[in-house]
Amino acid sequence: MENNIANPIKEYYIAYFDTLGYQAFFKETPDKASEFLNTIHSAITNIVGYVKSFNDSPMASEVGNLHIQSKIFSDNITLCIEVGDDVTKEKSRILTFMGLISEIQRRFIIEYGLFLRGGFTKGKMSINDDYIFGEGLIEAVKMEESTFHPRIAVSEKIIAFLETVQLYSQDDAERAISIENRTNNGETISDEDNEFKLKFIQLMNQEILQRNLSLNLLYRCADEVWCLSYLYSLDIRAYMPEQALSRAMEIMKQLYPSDYEKLPKSFPNIDAILASHKQIVEQKLIKYSNYTSLTTDNIKGFESQERVLKKYVWSMVYHNHMCDRYNKPEHFINTQANCEQRHMKLVIHVLTKEEKTSNT
Repeated sequence: MENNIANPIKEYYIAYFDTLGYQAFFKETPDKASEFLNTIHSAITNIVGYVKSFNDSPMASEVGNLHIQSKIFSDNITLCIEVGDDVTKEKSRILTFMGLISEIQRRFIIEYGLFLRGGFTKGKMSINDDYIFGEGLIEAVKMEESTFHPRIAVSEKIIAFLETVQLYSQDDAERAISIENRTNNGETISDEDNEFKLKFIQLMNQEILQRNLSLNLLYRCADEVWCLSYLYSLDIRAYMPEQALSRAMEIMKQLYPSDYEKLPKSFPNIDAILASHKQIVEQKLIKYSNYTSLTTDNIKGFESQERVLKKYVWSMVYHNHMCDRYNKPEHFINTQANCEQRHMKLVIHVLTKEEKTSNT
């Protein structure tokens, strides 16, 4: 019997994004449509496979119920997960989802040279195999349309949730401090109080870890918009002692052997990530700083190209910020700004090693 009842409207975490310059490509270079189609097809196929492998993960399913649903139309991509009801896991679920989206964003850029723009929020909607409907998607689409730069903006409601302590109350903290002070004063502590203090310390450390992860997975732009920091490379060794990490890996190998086999054989190489990103951003800066193909009467063409160039200037600023963060000055993008003489439009000159040396 055919089901005529729509799926119920629920709350979801929603990521909506598309590729930068998609419409302009077909307008400006229709002869290369087949080549671009193959690139888009390969990138989206990569996403579908990546999401499927994540959904098939026994550990992701058991630990966080991170079943990701997707909708793809043309270059428009929507990924979402339902909002959970376990407060002890919710921040971890959001951060894991954010990390996965950031990984997709980075792969699009480094593997395909495609920059993404979008929004990430929380809202109500209904989704099934045929359609997606609801105000949550509308909000995510509006965020994508309003953010000028190649970034995935994060809504204030997500930021507010990540900044709020969820695992314990102020009363809990005051009770734990009181127990600690009594211990330091030599008083005898009941088993109940001692157990409470140990549990509080565990929850506090979990909040600190989640706070550190959220600060690293997010980037606050100069216009005060929060976005996903897709160049962030998580090396778990920065958060866990080697002995504890080895134990965790052994437990994972025993409980989730299929997930363990999928782990990369080495930790993230931030040098390789920054070097690849630098090369691609520099290519974009050089390409869109070249106005020679435009005639002087094509004012709109000059303005349109300058708008595109400014988007990649944002990518350069973000890239250099991450070089500073990781103390990797060798991957810094060195440039000089100038103007195109005919219409005084922005030009970015990428400095070579020799030019950089002569200017210092």
